[in-house]
Amino acid sequence: MKKVNLLRIVVLFALSSAVVSCGGSGSGGGATGTPGAINWEAVSTLFSQPNFIDFGANGHWFVADRSQGFFRSTDSGSTWSPINSGIATNFGWTINVVPSSGDLIAGIYSSGGPNLHPVQFYRSTDEGSSWTMIQSSISGVLDAYPAWSGCAFASNGNAVCGGYWASFPSTGGWYSTNGGQTVAAARTVSSNGTTVYALALNPVNNDLWMGTEQYGIFRSTDNGATWTSASPPDTQIDPSGGIRDGNIYAITFDRSGNVLFGSQGGIWKSSSSGSAFHWTNVKGNPTTADGIAMARDATGLLYYGHRYASGDPTSVYCSADSGSTWQACDRGLPKSQEVYRMAVNPSDGKMYATVWDVSGDSGKIYRTVKPVQ
Repeated sequence: MKKVNLLRIVVLFALSSAVVSCGGSGSGGGATGTPGAINWEAVSTLFSQPNFIDFGANGHWFVADRSQGFFRSTDSGSTWSPINSGIATNFGWTINVVPSSGDLIAGIYSSGGPNLHPVQFYRSTDEGSSWTMIQSSISGVLDAYPAWSGCAFASNGNAVCGGYWASFPSTGGWYSTNGGQTVAAARTVSSNGTTVYALALNPVNNDLWMGTEQYGIFRSTDNGATWTSASPPDTQIDPSGGIRDGNIYAITFDRSGNVLFGSQGGIWKSSSSGSAFHWTNVKGNPTTADGIAMARDATGLLYYGHRYASGDPTSVYCSADSGSTWQACDRGLPKSQEVYRMAVNPSDGKMYATVWDVSGDSGKIYRTVKPVQ
């Protein structure tokens, strides 16, 4: 997305505590985590550009690497096996474990530019030993990348996936009622710019959330079939009524179900007033480094990672008060690298992160040293 002009950045940053509205509900909630006690340690050096990590209920780990494809570990990251057979390229972007079945859905990206390699999704029923392309005119027209957050999975088991730049009138999102065997378009009531940058399931009330490039955040209450706008668009779309919420790459929720998303303007959080969603900029962004990773651990501690910026070298921030305040939470993480994905491993209760050097092709997987549950 194009950068907003300097004057607009100054004005919006100065008004970062302002509250805006656009349909929905929510309430406050506390957390018990302690950001100052969080330390990180490297657990793997195999990968060059690890982009995504997810975990199976059986303890197996799965990684998508931008230049090496997809990998599986059955021994908690000690050894890894490539699982690329049947996938068109090694441009791994995301890999999700389907909660209801243990199947995998993987997304590949277009290296070097839109349509140089088709953005596509694959499914596997045997932990990546073999893959089947998810055939769809919806997923087949996507340019650039799948959604940064990977797929989301509705409470009824629907898989909801998507990505950047579907050609009009196609949507950037799709959903499946059978684990990706067949898919249908995820339709928005109003325009979302045909992009899907982030997807997430709210574990408190089971609604689904979709972040977009310039049209803000959308909400689904029918397991991903239809979506309605839940925030103002970015200021580039609506200079007078919009907020600085372009490039919503990451979404998480506090323990009460309030929504937090990372964007070009920092972190926005929802609160309630009847049937309307209100949005407060709880962490302003002094640079143009978009937020790209958000997560919550079992204690309620919230995590936030952003694109690298020399003016903001902290790799990860944490909040122990449901997003009201944030502090550095990157002890053990390198300052010159970016965190692309954060996820809790249910086997050990620790937060994991995929990290790689923005100036080269070296990357690692990190985890918190002590359990966070």
